[in-house]
Amino acid sequence: MAYSNNLDLKALKESVDIHTLLFSLGFKITNENSKEIRCRCAIHGGDNRSAFRFNKETRTWICFTHKCHNEYGYDIIGLIKAVQKVDFLGAVDFLKKLVGDNVVSAGYITAQKFSRDKESFIKGYSKARKPSFVTEDHLITYRPLRSQCFIRDGFTKETLNYFEVAGGYTDTHGVLRDIIPIRDVNGELQAYSLKDTRRNPPDSSYKYIITEGFAKDNVLYNLNNSKIFCRLFPLILVEGFKSIWRLYDYGIYNTACVMGSYLTEGQLALIKTYAINGIVIFFDADKAGKEGADLAKAACLKKNIKCTIETISLADVEKEEDGPAELSREQVYRYLNEYIR
Repeated sequence: MAYSNNLDLKALKESVDIHTLLFSLGFKITNENSKEIRCRCAIHGGDNRSAFRFNKETRTWICFTHKCHNEYGYDIIGLIKAVQKVDFLGAVDFLKKLVGDNVVSAGYITAQKFSRDKESFIKGYSKARKPSFVTEDHLITYRPLRSQCFIRDGFTKETLNYFEVAGGYTDTHGVLRDIIPIRDVNGELQAYSLKDTRRNPPDSSYKYIITEGFAKDNVLYNLNNSKIFCRLFPLILVEGFKSIWRLYDYGIYNTACVMGSYLTEGQLALIKTYAINGIVIFFDADKAGKEGADLAKAACLKKNIKCTIETISLADVEKEEDGPAELSREQVYRYLNEYIR
Protein backbone atom coordinates (compact mmCIF):
# COMPACT_ATOMS: atom_id res chain seq x y z
CA MET A 1 0.00 0.00 0.00
CA ALA A 2 1.30 3.43 -0.90
CA TYR A 3 0.76 6.08 1.76
CA SER A 4 0.60 8.95 -0.68
CA ASN A 5 -2.46 10.80 0.59
CA ASN A 6 -3.68 12.21 3.89
CA LEU A 7 -6.25 9.46 4.49
CA ASP A 8 -3.67 6.71 4.09
CA LEU A 9 -1.24 8.46 6.41
CA LYS A 10 -3.94 9.10 8.99
CA ALA A 11 -4.93 5.41 8.96
CA LEU A 12 -1.28 4.42 9.35
CA LYS A 13 -0.76 6.73 12.34
CA GLU A 14 -3.98 5.55 14.00
CA SER A 15 -3.06 1.89 13.49
CA VAL A 16 0.19 1.81 15.41
CA ASP A 17 0.00 0.59 18.99
CA ILE A 18 1.22 3.45 21.17
CA HIS A 19 3.11 1.27 23.64
CA THR A 20 4.86 -0.62 20.87
CA LEU A 21 5.81 2.66 19.17
CA LEU A 22 7.26 4.20 22.32
CA PHE A 23 9.07 1.00 23.27
CA SER A 24 10.63 0.72 19.80
CA LEU A 25 11.82 4.33 20.06
CA GLY A 26 13.51 3.76 23.41
CA PHE A 27 11.00 5.38 25.77
CA LYS A 28 10.53 3.82 29.22
CA ILE A 29 7.10 4.64 30.62
CA THR A 30 7.11 5.87 34.23
CA ASN A 31 3.49 6.96 34.61
CA GLU A 32 0.28 6.31 32.70
CA ASN A 33 -3.44 6.96 33.03
CA SER A 34 -6.40 6.64 30.68
CA LYS A 35 -5.51 9.80 28.79
CA GLU A 36 -1.75 10.26 28.98
CA ILE A 37 1.67 8.58 29.11
CA ARG A 38 4.59 10.27 30.85
CA CYS A 39 8.29 9.45 30.89
CA ARG A 40 11.77 10.82 30.30
CA CYS A 41 12.30 12.36 26.89
CA ALA A 42 14.32 9.94 24.76
CA ILE A 43 15.01 12.72 22.26
CA HIS A 44 17.22 14.95 24.42
CA GLY A 45 17.91 12.35 27.12
CA GLY A 46 16.78 14.34 30.13
CA ASP A 47 16.29 13.10 33.69
CA ASN A 48 12.83 14.55 34.26
CA ARG A 49 10.53 11.51 34.58
CA SER A 50 7.50 13.42 33.30
CA ALA A 51 9.07 15.76 30.76
CA PHE A 52 7.75 13.75 27.82
CA ARG A 53 3.97 13.40 27.59
CA PHE A 54 1.99 11.48 25.00
CA ASN A 55 -1.73 12.18 24.70
CA LYS A 56 -3.47 8.84 24.03
CA GLU A 57 -6.65 10.47 22.72
CA THR A 58 -5.11 12.87 20.20
CA ARG A 59 -2.02 10.68 19.64
CA THR A 60 0.25 13.71 19.94
CA TRP A 61 3.28 14.42 22.13
CA ILE A 62 5.05 17.27 23.85
CA CYS A 63 8.40 17.79 25.61
CA PHE A 64 7.97 20.19 28.51
CA THR A 65 11.64 20.84 29.25
CA HIS A 66 13.45 21.17 25.90
CA LYS A 67 10.40 21.80 23.68
CA CYS A 68 11.56 19.12 21.24
CA HIS A 69 8.13 19.13 19.61
CA ASN A 70 8.68 22.67 18.32
CA GLU A 71 11.46 21.43 16.08
CA TYR A 72 10.00 18.13 14.88
CA GLY A 73 6.22 18.47 15.17
CA TYR A 74 3.62 17.13 17.62
CA ASP A 75 2.40 14.04 15.76
CA ILE A 76 3.70 10.48 15.52
CA ILE A 77 5.66 11.21 12.36
CA GLY A 78 7.40 14.10 14.11
CA LEU A 79 8.25 11.85 17.04
CA ILE A 80 9.84 9.24 14.79
CA LYS A 81 11.78 11.92 12.93
CA ALA A 82 13.08 13.28 16.23
CA VAL A 83 14.29 9.95 17.64
CA GLN A 84 15.41 8.19 14.46
CA LYS A 85 16.93 11.31 12.89
CA VAL A 86 15.21 10.67 9.58
CA ASP A 87 13.19 12.78 7.15
CA PHE A 88 9.45 12.53 6.53
CA LEU A 89 9.70 9.58 4.12
CA GLY A 90 12.07 7.80 6.48
CA ALA A 91 9.59 8.22 9.34
CA VAL A 92 6.73 6.89 7.21
CA ASP A 93 8.84 3.87 6.22
CA PHE A 94 9.67 3.20 9.90
CA LEU A 95 5.98 3.38 10.78
CA LYS A 96 4.99 1.09 7.90
CA LYS A 97 7.42 -1.58 9.10
CA LEU A 98 6.14 -1.24 12.68
CA VAL A 99 2.47 -1.55 11.69
CA GLY A 100 2.97 -4.20 9.00
CA ASP A 101 -0.31 -5.53 7.65
CA ASN A 102 -2.32 -4.41 10.68
CA VAL A 103 -3.65 -1.16 9.29
CA VAL A 104 -7.00 -0.40 10.93
CA SER A 105 -8.94 2.78 11.54
CA ALA A 106 -9.17 2.50 15.32
CA GLY A 107 -5.82 0.98 16.30
CA TYR A 108 -5.03 -2.50 17.54
CA ILE A 109 -3.46 -4.27 20.49
CA THR A 110 -0.31 -6.23 19.82
CA ALA A 111 0.54 -9.60 21.32
CA GLN A 112 3.49 -8.01 23.09
CA LYS A 113 1.29 -5.45 24.84
CA PHE A 114 -1.30 -8.08 25.73
CA SER A 115 1.32 -10.24 27.40
CA ARG A 116 2.87 -7.35 29.30
CA ASP A 117 -0.44 -5.92 30.53
CA LYS A 118 -1.90 -9.31 31.43
CA GLU A 119 1.12 -10.18 33.57
CA SER A 120 0.87 -6.86 35.39
CA PHE A 121 -2.88 -7.30 35.84
CA ILE A 122 -2.58 -10.77 37.34
CA LYS A 123 0.23 -9.84 39.72
CA GLY A 124 -1.64 -6.83 41.01
CA TYR A 125 -5.00 -8.54 41.28
CA SER A 126 -3.63 -11.42 43.33
CA LYS A 127 -2.28 -8.99 45.91
CA ALA A 128 -5.32 -6.76 46.21
CA ARG A 129 -8.27 -7.39 48.50
CA LYS A 130 -10.11 -4.47 46.93
CA PRO A 131 -10.11 -3.39 43.27
CA SER A 132 -7.74 -0.49 43.94
CA PHE A 133 -5.13 -1.95 41.61
CA VAL A 134 -7.62 -2.94 38.91
CA THR A 135 -8.43 0.67 38.25
CA GLU A 136 -10.70 2.41 35.78
CA ASP A 137 -7.66 2.64 33.50
CA HIS A 138 -7.18 -1.11 33.63
CA LEU A 139 -10.83 -1.63 32.77
CA ILE A 140 -10.41 0.49 29.65
CA THR A 141 -7.24 -1.37 28.73
CA TYR A 142 -8.86 -4.79 29.04
CA ARG A 143 -12.14 -4.03 27.30
CA PRO A 144 -10.76 -4.91 23.84
CA LEU A 145 -9.62 -8.28 25.24
CA ARG A 146 -13.16 -9.43 26.00
CA SER A 147 -13.82 -12.96 24.77
CA GLN A 148 -16.78 -14.23 22.74
CA CYS A 149 -18.25 -15.85 25.87
CA PHE A 150 -21.24 -13.53 26.23
CA ILE A 151 -21.62 -13.06 22.49
CA ARG A 152 -22.28 -16.82 22.36
CA ASP A 153 -25.12 -16.21 24.80
CA GLY A 154 -26.71 -13.81 22.35
CA PHE A 155 -25.73 -10.46 23.84
CA THR A 156 -24.84 -7.60 21.51
CA LYS A 157 -21.48 -5.86 21.56
CA GLU A 158 -23.31 -2.60 22.25
CA THR A 159 -24.87 -4.02 25.41
CA LEU A 160 -21.59 -5.50 26.63
CA ASN A 161 -19.86 -2.17 25.97
CA TYR A 162 -22.57 -0.33 27.92
CA PHE A 163 -21.97 -2.55 30.94
CA GLU A 164 -18.18 -2.22 30.46
CA VAL A 165 -17.53 -5.95 30.21
CA ALA A 166 -13.82 -6.57 29.64
CA GLY A 167 -11.56 -9.63 29.39
CA GLY A 168 -8.07 -11.05 29.47
CA TYR A 169 -7.90 -12.13 33.12
CA THR A 170 -6.33 -15.55 33.76
CA ASP A 171 -6.84 -17.04 37.22
CA THR A 172 -4.38 -19.19 39.18
CA HIS A 173 -5.66 -22.32 37.41
CA GLY A 174 -5.03 -20.88 33.97
CA VAL A 175 -8.72 -20.26 33.28
CA LEU A 176 -9.41 -17.26 31.07
CA ARG A 177 -12.12 -15.05 32.56
CA ASP A 178 -14.10 -12.03 31.41
CA ILE A 179 -14.40 -9.05 33.74
CA ILE A 180 -17.72 -7.60 34.95
CA PRO A 181 -17.28 -4.34 36.88
CA ILE A 182 -19.61 -3.79 39.84
CA ARG A 183 -20.40 -0.18 40.78
CA ASP A 184 -22.30 1.29 43.70
CA VAL A 185 -25.32 3.59 43.39
CA ASN A 186 -22.99 6.56 42.80
CA GLY A 187 -21.11 4.79 40.02
CA GLU A 188 -17.99 4.16 42.08
CA LEU A 189 -16.13 0.95 41.27
CA GLN A 190 -16.51 -1.56 44.13
CA ALA A 191 -15.56 -4.98 42.77
CA TYR A 192 -15.22 -7.27 39.77
CA SER A 193 -17.00 -10.49 38.99
CA LEU A 194 -14.87 -12.77 36.82
CA LYS A 195 -16.66 -15.17 34.48
CA ASP A 196 -15.22 -18.49 33.32
CA THR A 197 -15.21 -18.18 29.52
CA ARG A 198 -15.18 -21.91 28.77
CA ARG A 199 -18.27 -23.37 27.12
CA ASN A 200 -18.77 -26.13 29.71
CA PRO A 201 -16.84 -25.41 32.92
CA PRO A 202 -16.27 -28.65 34.87
CA ASP A 203 -16.95 -26.96 38.22
CA SER A 204 -20.01 -24.70 38.05
CA SER A 205 -19.41 -23.40 41.58
CA TYR A 206 -16.46 -21.40 40.23
CA LYS A 207 -18.23 -20.16 37.11
CA TYR A 208 -18.10 -16.69 38.66
CA ILE A 209 -15.55 -15.49 41.20
CA ILE A 210 -15.63 -12.07 42.80
CA THR A 211 -13.10 -9.61 44.18
CA GLU A 212 -11.89 -10.88 47.54
CA GLY A 213 -13.33 -8.94 50.43
CA PHE A 214 -16.33 -7.58 48.51
CA ALA A 215 -19.63 -7.63 50.40
CA LYS A 216 -22.75 -7.13 48.32
CA ASP A 217 -24.76 -5.73 51.23
CA ASN A 218 -24.64 -2.11 50.09
CA VAL A 219 -24.68 -2.63 46.33
CA LEU A 220 -27.40 -3.39 43.80
CA TYR A 221 -25.81 -3.98 40.41
CA ASN A 222 -26.98 -1.42 37.80
CA LEU A 223 -28.80 0.81 40.30
CA ASN A 224 -26.39 3.60 39.34
CA ASN A 225 -27.86 3.45 35.83
CA SER A 226 -31.48 2.68 36.67
CA LYS A 227 -32.17 5.00 39.61
CA ILE A 228 -33.26 7.78 37.25
CA PHE A 229 -35.99 5.51 35.81
CA CYS A 230 -37.28 4.75 39.31
CA ARG A 231 -38.85 8.20 39.37
CA LEU A 232 -41.48 6.91 36.93
CA PHE A 233 -41.44 3.12 37.18
CA PRO A 234 -41.03 0.41 39.81
CA LEU A 235 -37.57 -1.10 40.09
CA ILE A 236 -37.40 -4.57 38.56
CA LEU A 237 -35.14 -6.83 40.64
CA VAL A 238 -33.42 -9.86 39.08
CA GLU A 239 -30.83 -12.31 40.38
CA GLY A 240 -27.93 -12.13 37.92
CA PHE A 241 -25.91 -9.89 35.63
CA LYS A 242 -27.07 -11.55 32.43
CA SER A 243 -30.72 -10.94 33.29
CA ILE A 244 -29.95 -7.21 33.55
CA TRP A 245 -28.24 -7.29 30.16
CA ARG A 246 -31.06 -9.22 28.51
CA LEU A 247 -33.68 -6.77 29.73
CA TYR A 248 -31.46 -3.91 28.56
CA ASP A 249 -31.28 -5.58 25.13
CA TYR A 250 -35.07 -5.59 25.15
CA GLY A 251 -35.27 -1.88 25.99
CA ILE A 252 -36.04 -2.26 29.71
CA TYR A 253 -33.84 -0.03 31.86
CA ASN A 254 -35.52 0.18 35.30
CA THR A 255 -33.64 -2.85 36.60
CA ALA A 256 -31.20 -3.85 39.33
CA CYS A 257 -29.47 -7.10 40.22
CA VAL A 258 -29.35 -8.66 43.69
CA MET A 259 -26.34 -10.85 42.73
CA GLY A 260 -28.05 -13.93 44.12
CA SER A 261 -31.51 -14.83 45.35
CA TYR A 262 -31.20 -13.29 48.83
CA LEU A 263 -31.97 -9.61 49.44
CA THR A 264 -29.80 -8.10 52.20
CA GLU A 265 -30.63 -5.38 54.72
CA GLY A 266 -28.30 -2.96 52.99
CA GLN A 267 -29.94 -3.63 49.65
CA LEU A 268 -33.35 -3.10 51.23
CA ALA A 269 -32.14 0.31 52.43
CA LEU A 270 -31.15 1.19 48.86
CA ILE A 271 -34.55 0.09 47.61
CA LYS A 272 -36.30 2.16 50.27
CA THR A 273 -34.33 5.23 49.16
CA TYR A 274 -34.44 4.93 45.39
CA ALA A 275 -37.37 2.67 44.42
CA ILE A 276 -40.05 5.25 45.21
CA ASN A 277 -42.57 3.39 43.04
CA GLY A 278 -41.88 0.03 44.65
CA ILE A 279 -40.23 -3.06 43.21
CA VAL A 280 -41.06 -6.02 41.00
CA ILE A 281 -39.24 -9.24 41.91
CA PHE A 282 -38.43 -11.17 38.74
CA PHE A 283 -36.19 -13.99 39.94
CA ASP A 284 -35.22 -17.27 38.28
CA ALA A 285 -37.70 -20.10 37.84
CA ASP A 286 -36.05 -22.57 40.24
CA LYS A 287 -36.81 -23.29 43.89
CA ALA A 288 -34.12 -20.90 45.16
CA GLY A 289 -35.57 -18.11 43.04
CA LYS A 290 -39.11 -18.67 44.29
CA GLU A 291 -38.05 -18.91 47.92
CA GLY A 292 -35.83 -15.85 47.58
CA ALA A 293 -38.71 -13.88 46.05
CA ASP A 294 -41.03 -14.79 48.92
CA LEU A 295 -38.44 -13.80 51.53
CA ALA A 296 -37.74 -10.53 49.69
CA LYS A 297 -41.44 -9.65 49.58
CA ALA A 298 -41.84 -10.35 53.29
CA ALA A 299 -38.83 -8.13 54.05
CA CYS A 300 -40.24 -5.36 51.84
CA LEU A 301 -43.60 -5.44 53.60
CA LYS A 302 -41.84 -4.89 56.94
CA LYS A 303 -40.18 -1.79 55.44
CA ASN A 304 -43.44 -0.54 53.87
CA ILE A 305 -42.03 -1.04 50.39
CA LYS A 306 -44.56 -1.82 47.68
CA CYS A 307 -43.60 -5.20 46.21
CA THR A 308 -44.92 -7.46 43.45
CA ILE A 309 -43.63 -10.88 42.43
CA GLU A 310 -43.63 -12.05 38.82
CA THR A 311 -43.02 -15.81 38.83
CA ILE A 312 -41.54 -17.31 35.69
CA SER A 313 -43.50 -20.32 34.52
CA LEU A 314 -41.52 -23.51 34.01
CA ALA A 315 -43.30 -23.78 30.67
CA ASP A 316 -41.35 -20.74 29.46
CA VAL A 317 -37.86 -22.11 30.18
CA GLU A 318 -35.83 -25.13 29.13
CA LYS A 319 -34.17 -25.65 32.51
CA GLU A 320 -35.55 -24.98 35.97
CA GLU A 321 -32.61 -22.77 36.87
CA ASP A 322 -33.21 -20.47 33.88
CA GLY A 323 -34.33 -16.91 34.43
CA PRO A 324 -35.02 -13.64 32.60
CA ALA A 325 -31.75 -13.99 30.65
CA GLU A 326 -33.15 -17.04 28.87
CA LEU A 327 -36.54 -15.55 27.97
CA SER A 328 -37.54 -14.17 24.59
CA ARG A 329 -38.57 -10.56 24.14
CA GLU A 330 -42.20 -11.61 23.81
CA GLN A 331 -42.07 -13.61 27.04
CA VAL A 332 -40.38 -10.80 28.99
CA TYR A 333 -42.94 -8.24 27.91
CA ARG A 334 -45.75 -10.62 28.83
CA TYR A 335 -44.45 -10.58 32.41
CA LEU A 336 -43.30 -6.97 32.68
CA ASN A 337 -45.33 -4.90 30.24
CA GLU A 338 -47.38 -3.08 32.89
CA TYR A 339 -44.24 -2.02 34.80
CA ILE A 340 -42.45 -0.29 31.95
CA ARG A 341 -45.12 1.83 30.29
